Amino acid sequence: MTFERVRGFRDHYPEDMMPRKKIFKVAEESAESLGFKKVDFPSLEYLDLYRLKSGEELVGQTFSFVDKGGREVTMIPEATPSVVRMITARKDLIKPIRWYSLPKIFRYEEPQAGRYREHYQFNADIFGADSPEADAEIIGLAGMILDGLGLQSRYEIRISSRPLLESILNSVGCRNVPAAFGVIDRFRKIDRDEFFSEISATGIDGEHTDLLYSMISRTVEPGKIHDVTGGFANPSVEAEISRLQYISDLVARMILSPVKVDLSIVRGLAYYTGVVFEAYDVMGKHRAILGGGRYDGLAALMSDQDIPAVGFGMGDAVIELLMKEEGKWFYSNEKPLFYVCCTRQESKSYAFSVSREVRDGGGATIDDLSNRGLSAQLRNAAGERCDYAVIVGEREERSRTATFRNLVSGEQREIEYGKIGQHVLTLKGVSVKKA
Repeated sequence: MTFERVRGFRDHYPEDMMPRKKIFKVAEESAESLGFKKVDFPSLEYLDLYRLKSGEELVGQTFSFVDKGGREVTMIPEATPSVVRMITARKDLIKPIRWYSLPKIFRYEEPQAGRYREHYQFNADIFGADSPEADAEIIGLAGMILDGLGLQSRYEIRISSRPLLESILNSVGCRNVPAAFGVIDRFRKIDRDEFFSEISATGIDGEHTDLLYSMISRTVEPGKIHDVTGGFANPSVEAEISRLQYISDLVARMILSPVKVDLSIVRGLAYYTGVVFEAYDVMGKHRAILGGGRYDGLAALMSDQDIPAVGFGMGDAVIELLMKEEGKWFYSNEKPLFYVCCTRQESKSYAFSVSREVRDGGGATIDDLSNRGLSAQLRNAAGERCDYAVIVGEREERSRTATFRNLVSGEQREIEYGKIGQHVLTLKGVSVKKA
């Protein structure tokens, strides 16, 4: 009997986990450079947590079930409710709070390129700060991570504002702003006639529907927002435009890639209350790389506390596609990797001592666990993508030395036992690109 992997899920072999580990490392180091602290939470939550926060649309995508105690629970489909639950459970936390997390997320969606039913997701949030500077820091962190992965030529940050769009919609007689947001959110997935029909049903007349369609069809520089909003000018709109431009300026000071304004971005989840943003592949080959925004009302839904918040989530799937296309998805040893070869059983004890000296010097070791010949051991060392072989046999044991061979250049040196750690400190690992 053979078993296949469940549809929509992935296996991660070592050659893919190493570059994936780099994603996590860059994300965590970027967050911690801005004072964020890591948290974690269960992979299982009560289903009502998502009914309250995200509505039935998201609940319909959950891997949920009734447990043996009769409780409706679900594998977490996103991180924000869990983090807000943790925040509201503690009133002694000093605000603003900067937290990040790296859970696995589960959603029953149709699998496609860059989308799976289980994925890793990096999340970062700031709680207790209702300011454009907090918005900019979160958006800037997202860009810093992509820059740190070497993707600065492949993405741009696009920002929008739900209050700005709401002011515009109210100014043109929209009777159902949430419904209008839903239509705008699907703008790039429906044709023009369908858009006009659905947006008109919210109470917007034909002339303003044309203006609205033109506005959300264009992505512009922050300084040119008025080029697309000129037909909707009023004091409320102007105030939101000024805030958006200020945020954009701050973000541009943190990252290497462009910041654009795209008013078709509303982020489908209903709890967003302010600035919203996404990062896009500039070549247009993939869905959004990441996204987030301000959600000031969520804590009040779950507790008696009113805590402003802004955050984002970044899955690993689209990042993997971009890194592969850019030639940045390859196996690399974080520290020099040494394969310790032993040419006879009687020298195994000495070989173990040599391995310890290598590790004490900052290297990583793979000890040969067989009694194969040296040639077979060296082939295995190459297969393990080791940087160096350390050869130990009767001669080395008798002279208290070890022979170090560079597996790339073939250069070989005999090192005294007491100087092994010092020698390892002078060596570096290599990066090996996947075929």
